[in-house]
Amino acid sequence: MVWCVALFASVLCTAAAGMVSASNGLKAAPQPDRSWESYFGVVILPSGRVVVAGDKGVVMMTDDGGRTWSRQLLKKGPKYYDLYSIAFTPDTSRGWLVGDAGVIFRSDDRGATWTEQKGPAGLNTALLKIAVFDAQRFCAGGEHGVLLCTSDGGANWNLQKFRDIGFFDIAFTDPNNIWAVGEFATLLHSGDGGKTWQVRSGGEIGKGDPLFSIAFDGRQGLAVGLLGTTLQTSDGGKTWQARELSIGHRSLYTVATVPSHAGEFYAAGEQGLAVLITNGEVTPVLSGVADAIAASAFSPRFGIAAGLSGTLLRSDDGGRHWRSLLNKQQTLLTQAQ
Repeated sequence: MVWCVALFASVLCTAAAGMVSASNGLKAAPQPDRSWESYFGVVILPSGRVVVAGDKGVVMMTDDGGRTWSRQLLKKGPKYYDLYSIAFTPDTSRGWLVGDAGVIFRSDDRGATWTEQKGPAGLNTALLKIAVFDAQRFCAGGEHGVLLCTSDGGANWNLQKFRDIGFFDIAFTDPNNIWAVGEFATLLHSGDGGKTWQVRSGGEIGKGDPLFSIAFDGRQGLAVGLLGTTLQTSDGGKTWQARELSIGHRSLYTVATVPSHAGEFYAAGEQGLAVLITNGEVTPVLSGVADAIAASAFSPRFGIAAGLSGTLLRSDDGGRHWRSLLNKQQTLLTQAQ
């Protein structure tokens, strides 16, 4: 059974991706209406480059703040599969994409091109999130309890299946400590780099609402989920407190730290819902969209939010105000057919 993730309104269903380079044969065209397209992963590199991943193998990249975009479609055989998450090493020397059917892609040129990286034998379920600590250590979580880690860049894998719980997000706080969140209010912790995992909250099939995203800012941590459910920590994860945010029983699908405002988190979700959270206090934000926001990322200079039906937004003030990056004055550089 393929899990259709509630946070993506049943769009997060299907499958995997080989390499297509967007560096040759490009042609410029006015920005099209991409309301048929959905984006599930976004990252901002220190240079300011933004890389976005989405359904049907789409990868888009901009180096000028979103005025122009290059675009490529990753495929494996005859099919284009959905890509759900993207992450890079802190020095941006290497990055990874993950998606349906356990597909993993690696980039060694800051996202300009991607090659498929072989995963562990027998992995064929969707990987929904990847977290990267450095060029050797990264972990991914996905459907049917899959937790996948490596400490040697993918030469060897530690593949585990935790019950039949889907995992929607995963985060490192240091080389050894990793956190994963998923269905049934599940919060897992590994203190040995992903070799073993312990339940810190939830984990009982059939009990509790899903947690969709988790982020840390120093010792402050926040996990968000269905209908405003959250878990919060102020001691690096030693203790967690459950709390329901005052957002009218609406769901949050992504949470990210805001580097320009220490201790502040940006969270967004269904029907364009967006908020800033500081010490549990919620400040509503106007996103300007009515579709679900599925992913977000911030650099010290700006933030990007992406989601369903072509949602692609930029903030230049720490998430307080947002503008669409899709307009007819922009240019899309598309691989020539």
